[in-house]
Amino acid sequence: MNIAFAGLPVVSASVELVNSWSGDLEELAADLLERFADDVSWCRVANDVHSVTEDSAEIRLTPRPDDPGWHAELFHAEGWKSRQGARIPAECRWQYARYADRRHEARESCLEVADLRAAAAKDGAAGVDNLVRHQQAQLAEWYAALDEFVSSVHTAESIPEWAVLVAKDELMDWHRTREYLTSAVVEYHHGDVGPRPDTVFGNLCFRFSTAELELAPSPAH
Repeated sequence: MNIAFAGLPVVSASVELVNSWSGDLEELAADLLERFADDVSWCRVANDVHSVTEDSAEIRLTPRPDDPGWHAELFHAEGWKSRQGARIPAECRWQYARYADRRHEARESCLEVADLRAAAAKDGAAGVDNLVRHQQAQLAEWYAALDEFVSSVHTAESIPEWAVLVAKDELMDWHRTREYLTSAVVEYHHGDVGPRPDTVFGNLCFRFSTAELELAPSPAH
């Protein structure tokens, strides 16, 4: 792409990032030049370099393992200027980035009843079972990633308040996804049980390796 950062060339980009620019490498290169110019906001997160923008489409440069140069890719998390990202101290961004990467790998989709029916039509009961087990494994991996994040920022005294807020937001999303899975399975096996209400979170206690976090209803205003 004939661009460089910190004296090293950007020599590769993920397929996902290239596709987001419809394969136009010139436009992608121009965007990278703008995001990682000397006079704009970017930040270092461990060995990587992240763009810092107003939107949520974050891009990062990671060192290539085999040769001197950068690999450009999307970072699948809210931007560092978002409500979520702004909570995280600069020195702790690497822990959150590690969590975000692991979470993204474990969040393929929210299972719906139509997915179960499609699997049954194709492979019968075994297809449904495999799909549900795959979703269960994704949920377990996602929770393990959150557990690792909580443990990594847990000091000798407690979990920092910013980390509690981040973890609770993530737990709400995790629990909502779990509810979609169970609702889809129930409807597939037992039929429609009426409109699915909005999920209301309250008095739920989640246990991690080093702490417990409770989701309680917000006080009435």
